[in-house]
Amino acid sequence: MERPEDTGPCSGRVRDRAATRQRILDSARELFTSEGYEHVSSRSIAAHAGVNVALINRYFGAKRGLLAEVIAQDAAFPGILEGDRATLPRRVAEHVARRVLGAGTPLQRALEHSMGDPDLRSVYEERLKNALIEPLAAYLGGPHARARASLVAGVVLGMGVVKRVEGGTSFADLDPCDLADRLTCVIERCLEEFAA
Repeated sequence: MERPEDTGPCSGRVRDRAATRQRILDSARELFTSEGYEHVSSRSIAAHAGVNVALINRYFGAKRGLLAEVIAQDAAFPGILEGDRATLPRRVAEHVARRVLGAGTPLQRALEHSMGDPDLRSVYEERLKNALIEPLAAYLGGPHARARASLVAGVVLGMGVVKRVEGGTSFADLDPCDLADRLTCVIERCLEEFAA
């Protein structure tokens, strides 16, 4: 049986924990998008969600844990590891080309302005490792799988940094297929086995 959660003005009412947790996530996403990570406090997220701030700590550990989950839901690398191994370089290249040529999600654009925040940097680093490098290394298998996966992550991350630094203006006039073709060649080379 669910216990009533102390939610400030609604205290005493029985709530669905999953719905409350999702409401907190939705509020955090909305506030991170509109105000940026560094300008949003746990208290403002709780007030926006209509819950007690203690629930953020209960469900997410702190604002940083909430950020990690919001970013994970944003699906930074969707479907890349699904499908035939032979087409993996092209799938990665197309993903990178879309990210470089596209505007990104509103959340991604907002978080770019907070990249100096240590919490945000560490969450992105964990996400890169846990959502791309480790799964890609497991998918590849064989000798030096982690090194090959890290090379691919370097291409993905590097293109993102270039876009952030110079706004992607040097890529703006490129045909997406041409950019994906070039990136495919680079990624194929990154994925090749190392000589013994």
